[in-house]
Amino acid sequence: MNPGRLFFLMSICLLLFFSRVKSSSAHFVFSYQDTTLRNEKIINQDTNILDTALIVGKKLTAEEKMAEKQVTYKSIYFWGDTKNMVTLPYQGGLAVNLNKLYNLLSKKGRASRRLQRLFEREFEQDKVLAQWTALTEAYTPLTGDSLVKFRAYYEPSSKWLRKADHYDQIAYVQHSLKNYLDSVEIIHQRLSLPKLEILNP
Repeated sequence: MNPGRLFFLMSICLLLFFSRVKSSSAHFVFSYQDTTLRNEKIINQDTNILDTALIVGKKLTAEEKMAEKQVTYKSIYFWGDTKNMVTLPYQGGLAVNLNKLYNLLSKKGRASRRLQRLFEREFEQDKVLAQWTALTEAYTPLTGDSLVKFRAYYEPSSKWLRKADHYDQIAYVQHSLKNYLDSVEIIHQRLSLPKLEILNP
């Protein structure tokens, strides 16, 4: 290549490079100043907005929580499903669903059914808590921390709550309330004590 042409091309490249650096640095200074001013306005606006913000969470029922789990963990319900594994077709004989047979025998299927049982226990517990909360709100004059501690200390079992009729439930609340008011300080002390873990030697 001609040395004169090479020198000419190099000088054009250097000229373009330095003009680009100069323009980008000027642009950087301008955008930096503009961003700073804009950020100060945004910070002031955000602070005012956050001071007046109110976040309200929706409390889900036991049924809604269970339905949400069934959607979120639908693969668990697929792998744990063993219902109608053997059917009797109209043509005669027996039909075995191989997917469900695999679910019955596989480790993944057993783990899925174990998790389903955990979800069922949580569902029962949520139903008990909802029913117990409604009873204590309706049939006790307690509020605040006292109500929370009363519920925690006298919460009945899900089996009893399922079998007891409404009048028995009210009687249990009234009887528990009398005991609570008679020994409120002792109950609060017991609830504040840390739970001891018994280790097997």
